[in-house]
Amino acid sequence: MRLPEKLVERIADRIIKELFENERIIEPEDPYTFRKKVIAIFKEAEEQERVLDEKTKEILKEKLELLEETSLDYRTAYKTVRSKLAEEMNIHTSRRERMNQIAHRIKDMIMEDPQVEIYEEPSVIRNRIREILMEAVREEEEIDKEVRERIRSYSKRIVEGTPEWNHLYKRIYEDALKRRGLL
Repeated sequence: MRLPEKLVERIADRIIKELFENERIIEPEDPYTFRKKVIAIFKEAEEQERVLDEKTKEILKEKLELLEETSLDYRTAYKTVRSKLAEEMNIHTSRRERMNQIAHRIKDMIMEDPQVEIYEEPSVIRNRIREILMEAVREEEEIDKEVRERIRSYSKRIVEGTPEWNHLYKRIYEDALKRRGLL
């Protein structure tokens, strides 16, 4: 799940605002450094997903003959291989589960960081982070739904996964991000 950089920054700012400024659940020595650490967790998660996608493409490229022989749909094969690799790499592929994973990593970073004072139980910290991340997921899902509906509204049927669909999705997605001030 690749989130726009501005959305990740907004999430990091919201974590600081909610956990530090509003609720005093934690107190980082340097909020700017803490923010950078939160953003780094998102970047690491994005890199893991990029590697997952690359490995999936690599495997399918090696097995292209088998795909052609069995007349297996590339998209179906991609999803199957990606799902299996994700399981092996311990990467959740559903947006909500992925955000749970990231919330856990942020909580772990907070618990291990000697420059952060902690005033609550780890479960409370994780739950607050998770709530913030789930709000971001809902916003991202709204954008995704909006983009898909716009593509479906075209008079010409454009098949998902095709280069034309991917290009159109990316362009409309960026427009939606701009309208929301996230790009």
